[in-house]
Amino acid sequence: MKTLPIDADQEEIKNLVVEWNELLAQEKYEEALELILHDDTQKIDGKTWVWTPQKLEAAVFTYGLPWFTKADIKRLYGADSRVDYKVTSILNRPDKEKWLETIDIYIYDYAISPEMARTWGITGLDYENIIGDVLFGNVPLDGKASDLSALFWIVKVDEKNITLIFRELHVM
Repeated sequence: MKTLPIDADQEEIKNLVVEWNELLAQEKYEEALELILHDDTQKIDGKTWVWTPQKLEAAVFTYGLPWFTKADIKRLYGADSRVDYKVTSILNRPDKEKWLETIDIYIYDYAISPEMARTWGITGLDYENIIGDVLFGNVPLDGKASDLSALFWIVKVDEKNITLIFRELHVM
């Protein structure tokens, strides 16, 4: 897991998101999950959702529906439904700065209360160490902006370091 100093600025946090995106663009899903933490506490259909490299890949190729296989998508949404989306690298693009602008970072100037944690659906995480969140809108797919967004928590690992917790990829 990669950490940043507790006083990391927005550029450093954005760079970590870009590093994660680049691993997805290279289809290195396991490495993307190892780079930062991931939220394995959410419930879907009454079962605890645990991120795996296969589920992260499915979240990409199904456009944010990782609980479906390619066959499920075609059966449910039609034989002509796309199931081959790929994340695109943004590092070497001439419009890299435009993409960086789609990464919104919010550092909280308050502590998350137990009531806020319940409202936000934070049930299995140490919400007291969550100090912000990141919304990476328009995740680049197949060379274009998409309406797929990646959500992260910013969390203190200890008194000197922070990292991100990947929450989900979904359509905004």
